[in-house]
Amino acid sequence: MRPIYAIPLLLAASATAASAQTPPDVADLVGARGAGGETQLEARGYSFVTNNMVRDTKWSFWWSERQRQCISVATTDGRYAAINVVPAANCRAAAPDAAARPYGGDGQRVSLVCIGAGSGLATQSTSGYRYNRKSRKFESEYGTTLGREGFSSDIEIEIDGNAGRVHPSGKLVSPLHSGGTDGWWPITDLVVTPDQISGSYRMNGLNKPRIDYNRRTRIIRIHASTDFTGRCEEQ
Repeated sequence: MRPIYAIPLLLAASATAASAQTPPDVADLVGARGAGGETQLEARGYSFVTNNMVRDTKWSFWWSERQRQCISVATTDGRYAAINVVPAANCRAAAPDAAARPYGGDGQRVSLVCIGAGSGLATQSTSGYRYNRKSRKFESEYGTTLGREGFSSDIEIEIDGNAGRVHPSGKLVSPLHSGGTDGWWPITDLVVTPDQISGSYRMNGLNKPRIDYNRRTRIIRIHASTDFTGRCEEQ
């Protein structure tokens, strides 16, 4: 039985949620301008960890060593729209005790099973006749061309905090591949938000597929020499 990795689920930034989950020591910063808010967060003992963009909102993550607390800050139109407490695994890079736990820890376990279709490069045999001016006859001619071929396949993704892996199948696996273990490839450049999961994996030296999964529509897209679009069940 394969192990299931987990991913901490960040809380959506709604007005009600922000009010209920905003820590008291930074509640007054909601509505502040981003630059001034960063200065205040640092003055209050928070250390910047990372950030990413989701549509028009920038999500940044901050760790308080004194309070052993991780917070997410949503910035829209240059102002702090919401500040929420999130699982410590989101600040794993800044939390020494959390960093020592590569798997498990905070958050719920999530596994993606996706089914869809795509297209990939494929050679196609051609045949026909060509007129030979010297012999003044039509002669048979054979060759190969490079085109694209459609296929159906599935893919699994398992993630735990800052670590993740992907299990492609069928035509999603290149004839020449390396770096996988029992059909699983590690995900690099992993980014997880309430709306999106993205990253990439190295199938071989020239083929590094990009993963983009929309957690609201449950649509996944794999971009590489082989393109794939599918729908996922998130568990």
